[in-house]
Amino acid sequence: MKRDIWNAVHKCTKCNEVMKKNVFMVGGVSVRGWECHKCRESVLHPEDAQKMFVFNKLRKGLSVKVGELGKNLIMRFPKEVAEFYKISKGEEIKLKADSFNKIELDIA
Repeated sequence: MKRDIWNAVHKCTKCNEVMKKNVFMVGGVSVRGWECHKCRESVLHPEDAQKMFVFNKLRKGLSVKVGELGKNLIMRFPKEVAEFYKISKGEEIKLKADSFNKIELDIA
């Protein structure tokens, strides 16, 4: 069974005070975490920190491989991107033209 760290009690590593839940804005992304009211030390929730890491990589641009399956070309997404957007095998993604050299993926 997975431990619920969001609702667990966390103590500050600097002053040993109990930390309070907080939501931080980091690079335009809302991230859960904990903040010490005494020394202002903050810690990000590891799941949200990982999502923020993946999102920041995507903002910069991430290369994906184009493969071939029969007569079709396919794009392969890195696993961390598929997990971030909750994309699974067989799911449909809408492809839209943004310009002549840019496409947009719409994940329902």
